[in-house]
Amino acid sequence: MAAGAIVSERPSVVYVLPDKMGGSATIIANLLKYRTADEFTYRAVLTHNTLDVDARLQRELGADTQTTFEYALPIENVYAVARRLRRTIGAGPGVLVCNDFVEMLLVTLLDPGRTVVQILHGDYDYYYDLASVHEPLVHAFVAYSRVVYERLLERLPHRRDTIFWLPYGIPLPEVVRQPSQATSLRLIFVGRLDEAKGVFLLPEIDRLLREAAIPVSWTIVGSGPAGAQLHAAWRAAAHVRFIDTATPAEVVRLCAEHDVFVLPTRAEGLSVATVEAMGAGVVPVVTDLPGMVELAGGDRPGYRIHQGDVRAFAEAIATLARDPDRLESMSAASRQLVVDRFDIRERASAYQVLFARWRDLYRPRPALPVTSYGSRLDRPWLPNPVVRLVRTAMRAAR
Repeated sequence: MAAGAIVSERPSVVYVLPDKMGGSATIIANLLKYRTADEFTYRAVLTHNTLDVDARLQRELGADTQTTFEYALPIENVYAVARRLRRTIGAGPGVLVCNDFVEMLLVTLLDPGRTVVQILHGDYDYYYDLASVHEPLVHAFVAYSRVVYERLLERLPHRRDTIFWLPYGIPLPEVVRQPSQATSLRLIFVGRLDEAKGVFLLPEIDRLLREAAIPVSWTIVGSGPAGAQLHAAWRAAAHVRFIDTATPAEVVRLCAEHDVFVLPTRAEGLSVATVEAMGAGVVPVVTDLPGMVELAGGDRPGYRIHQGDVRAFAEAIATLARDPDRLESMSAASRQLVVDRFDIRERASAYQVLFARWRDLYRPRPALPVTSYGSRLDRPWLPNPVVRLVRTAMRAAR
C-alpha cells in the first residue's frame, strides 16, 4: 500500500456480505444507516452464489452505493471468482470489511489493497476457523459478543491488540409494549423456520402450557424449510398466527404487540431478533447458549433455559403469565438493557472509530500464501469457461 495511493483519493469502507436475510445483514444495515459523516465513502457488495437456493435479501442497506456480485462455487475457477470480486470492490485505499467466506477467498488469492477487517457473526467454529486460517491476512477482528471476543483471544492470543469487542446496535423502537387487557399471554417467535432454531419445540411448549391451563396466543414470524411441518404440527390452531415475511420495521411493531419472545434455538450468536424484541419491551425466554448470557437470565431480565428442555420453557412462560408484576418489571428492564447497551447511534460511532485507524492497522501481506483453495482445476492461468464446463460435466455424471 503505497503512501502516495493513501492520500491521492478519498478512502472507502466496503462491506462484503452474503445476500441472505438474517442477523448479519440487519447489523450492517444499521451500521450503514446510522453512521455519521467521516473521511470515507461507504459501499456494500452483496455476494450471491447462483447455486444457492436460500432466500435472497431484498433491501437497500443504506450505503452510498450497493452492488450484487454473483458467482458459482464450487463450479468456477476460484481465481476467476477472486479477480471479479476484486474488480467489483474496486481499487483502494480504505477498509475491506469481510463477513463470510468468498471475500476471505479473495484476500487469500489476491491483494485487495485495503486494510482487512473481519467481523465474526456468531459463536461457531465456522467463524473461528475462518479467522484462524486467514489470520496473517486480517488486520483487525471484530467480535460483537463478549463470548466470541474471549474465545477468539484464546485462539489467537498473539493478536490481542487487534481483536476488538464492539457490540452492534439497533434503532431504539419508538413503539413499546404496553400491558395487555387480554386474558392470554402473547408469545412471539421471530426467525428462520428450521430445526436449528428449535421451531419443532414450539408446539410442544404450547401443549404443556395448555395442559397447565395457561392461556396463550402465538405469532410465528419467518419462513424456511420447516415451515410446512410446523404448520401441520399446529393443524391451523386458532390461537396461532403465521406471518411468512415482514420488514424489519414490521417485525419491531409486531414485537411491541406481544409479551414474551420465545427462542428455543440450538445455534445462535448474540441474537439480533432477541435484542430487537427486548428493545420493544418484550421479555426473552431463550436457550442458554453462551451468547445469550449478555441478554437474559441471571442479573438480566428474562430466562435462559437449557437447550431442548421443553418443560422448563413452558414453566418460565407460565411464571410470567401467573405473575403480572414480574412480567411488567422484566419488560421495563428488557427495554432499559437495550437502551443502555445497544443504541445504534453509539454503536455505529464505535465502528467508525475503528475504521478511522485503517492506516495504523495495515501491515504488508506475508510473502507466502497462508492456505490453498480448490483442486488442480483452480489455477490462475486456467480459463474459467473450461473449468466450469469440466466441473459441470463431472457433477452431471454423478
